[in-house]
Amino acid sequence: MSAKRILTVSSGKGGVGKSTFAVNFSLALSRIAPTVLVDLDTGTSSVRNTVDAPVRKDLYHFFRKGESLEACLTTLPEKLDPHGYFRQFAFVAAPKHAMEEFINFEEMHRYRLMRAINELPVKFVVLDLRAGLDAAVLDFLPHSNSGILVFTPHHPAATAAAGDIVKALIFRKLRLVLSEEGPLARDAEARAHLATINALLDRVEDVYDDALPNLDVFLKDLLLALGEVPAVRALAETVTSFHVHFVLNLFDGVRESYEKAIVPFVTFLQGHVSARLKLYNLGWIIHSAEVHEANCRRFPIVLQNPDATSPVAPRLGPEQLESLLLGAPMPSPLPPTRDFLLDVNPEAALVEQLEVLHAMQRDTATRQVRDNFAYILRRALHALHHFPVESFGQRRLLTPLELFEALAGRPLTL
Repeated sequence: MSAKRILTVSSGKGGVGKSTFAVNFSLALSRIAPTVLVDLDTGTSSVRNTVDAPVRKDLYHFFRKGESLEACLTTLPEKLDPHGYFRQFAFVAAPKHAMEEFINFEEMHRYRLMRAINELPVKFVVLDLRAGLDAAVLDFLPHSNSGILVFTPHHPAATAAAGDIVKALIFRKLRLVLSEEGPLARDAEARAHLATINALLDRVEDVYDDALPNLDVFLKDLLLALGEVPAVRALAETVTSFHVHFVLNLFDGVRESYEKAIVPFVTFLQGHVSARLKLYNLGWIIHSAEVHEANCRRFPIVLQNPDATSPVAPRLGPEQLESLLLGAPMPSPLPPTRDFLLDVNPEAALVEQLEVLHAMQRDTATRQVRDNFAYILRRALHALHHFPVESFGQRRLLTPLELFEALAGRPLTL
């Protein structure tokens, strides 16, 4: 995990807590290494409104005043982080007020910003993308995984829209692979079938055509018609290697989340994309009034040390209970509850997940939300350590031309 990793946070629709997640997740990541959050939700300036920090320069200064992106970093003031626990966190705010040229990024703006993000000298970059799916969103998303999708049991349309993001990403890559100048075109046998395969792919993408409902049926038909030729193998690998990572926000219970979010999401992917995708649930954030209050105070909940907000009473064991009932002197106090956000061992992320899960069963709501992010952090660290690099986030952002050149095996002209 030595190279930089750029992680996108997106949602098909607004109102699911995407920016709240992006802020707190970025803060959690900064406990491991320098982390920058870039607010690309340029119509709302959500990050600025969630973090009570004085912003001297933002994306307006980057685009209009020629400032470097590094010069537009905002760090946390002492009032939010008095102990310096999150000193490795910084963010780039969207412009203070909505401006048409920044809401609808032109290609020139997007590609300039992408190059600047690639040059940030930090370990992690988190991109808070705006809701929906258009060129200003799609260009920043990775090409071989979904980034982090945020949806909730309370917004069915957002769950379906998250599935649309996955579909758009896979079809984008398939189109590039099947291009007349793409990697398959160099094989004479594959080149002869490109027009036919692309026509069939159009029918799969067409939701009104029931003959080819998803990529699994598409690949099966291709295999029967063409056999295991390079084109079919390449397309199958593109689909089966795609990783989907998601987080459930406003979690109210296992059954509700399963029935109202997980089942519809997986059903959509199986029915309209493929049943062979690799799905990875990074975790959940419980429905809690404390999160809303933290946002209103512009004091992200991850920053709120439980010792200073709502102390957690230790659970009494048999010896303590017996002493209390009999009026005998209490034995030595239980050790203080571990703060899983401040005490992280990246090398033991998988093992520590179980410890965090146990803590979430016993702690108060405020602490539990912080532990939700501690759990998600460990799930993400495990993926970063042990999954193939292309399966979670990306090392650098690629323009469509650079992406095409990379897939075609050509040297990038940067």
